[in-house]
Amino acid sequence: MKTFTDFALKEEYKRIQLVGDNLSELESLIGWKPFRVILEPMYVNKTASGGRPEADFIVMFKMLVLQQWHGLSDPELEKQCIDRLSFRNFLGFPDFIPDSTTVWSFRKRILDNGKEEEIWGELQRQFDSLGLNIKKGRFRTLLLFPLG
Repeated sequence: MKTFTDFALKEEYKRIQLVGDNLSELESLIGWKPFRVILEPMYVNKTASGGRPEADFIVMFKMLVLQQWHGLSDPELEKQCIDRLSFRNFLGFPDFIPDSTTVWSFRKRILDNGKEEEIWGELQRQFDSLGLNIKKGRFRTLLLFPLG
């Protein structure tokens, strides 16, 4: 915790935990290190147009996951990640929430590097190994349930 605001956000999030937060439960089940191994090589480019993004690429990948599960546009994703405590917690309460253009550029880089199948395949592999399936629900809710 770096500031009083960080402390206050985390304290307020505790109220959400009391009523249940599927995102928090799910976040704790996912191993994020394999995604770092997949994504990190995309940022070895030393040219003027290359280099690392301002935000950690795991945070940006988590934003793409939230976007996919909740059916959000890039601008709405940015807004929800700033506004929703459950989203911020899922992202690890980062100091910086990437804007919609940064997320778009990150997604484009994934596509340009041919990493999309590897990334989503790893996520699906982890869910399969846990016996979980994810479905988009009405009103953008996330439903977790065992397979079969």
